[in-house]
Amino acid sequence: MWDRVMYADLAVFSDTDIVAETVAAARLLCLPRGRIRVFVPEGARDVSRERALLERMAGAGIHVSLNSIDPTEAGNRAVFRIVPTCQAIAVVRPEGVGLNLGVLERALLKHSPVPIWFWNNRTIVDLRIVVASCPDPQDARRDGLNDNTIELAGDLAVRGRGTIVLSSAWQLDGEDDMRSSPFLRVSEDEIAAVREDIETGLANWLEVLASRCRLRGVAVETELREGPAEQMIPVIAEEKAASVMVVGTMKRRGIAALIRPNTVVSLARGFRGSLAVVPPKDVVAEVGGGGLSRIAAGISFA
Repeated sequence: MWDRVMYADLAVFSDTDIVAETVAAARLLCLPRGRIRVFVPEGARDVSRERALLERMAGAGIHVSLNSIDPTEAGNRAVFRIVPTCQAIAVVRPEGVGLNLGVLERALLKHSPVPIWFWNNRTIVDLRIVVASCPDPQDARRDGLNDNTIELAGDLAVRGRGTIVLSSAWQLDGEDDMRSSPFLRVSEDEIAAVREDIETGLANWLEVLASRCRLRGVAVETELREGPAEQMIPVIAEEKAASVMVVGTMKRRGIAALIRPNTVVSLARGFRGSLAVVPPKDVVAEVGGGGLSRIAAGISFA
């Protein structure tokens, strides 16, 4: 169903023993004359047979290499040496398995400088892409990150003749304090006016993003919900029967990460479609040995 695909150099980490599931992700994400490097956990795998099947199924013009990785900390160090040398990562999961991110996947989310795909090979009859969007006036990079997610979702929708659901969530911080504070109480009318301003502003912002997708001939709808994003976006994805969810990550580290934790893990939990996680274009890779290799303890691709 895909007219075109995306990357010239793709690293695929897969622990499914069904070659077709790995090929489905590779054919979606790799250019007609790209390079695919497939890595599987070592042991009980007929690598020679799988390599031959992969090369035959991937098609002409795509160079496939298949390697096994020791499922120990040494394997983790190998993974993080591979990450900065490719354009994207695909982590292939067995069909229908809900996504729960392990230690290695979380480390990849935190440190990878390239987009990461958690690919579920379920049959897509009606391609519906839910995009999690969020403005952040305190961080100008957020606008660029939203642009990245919209661009990727638009590409997928054009290629797969699918639809996009631009989604966002909001809440009025401190609303209860406004009502109950003994020092400064805010009237219900004032609270209602603030809530309306926030909701109207976000709705208009989503429509601006949607108009950019419609210029490409993509069918787009918007969904705005009140509540925490980590709770509301999965609800929207389930209601819309999303086959793909596209999420941006700011890759905050240190104190910034403690203050504003990465919501991708919560958004992904239990999702049974394919998840694309997109970083800002200016993200700096922190990969390799040292502390990072100690963060990831044990290969866990699915």
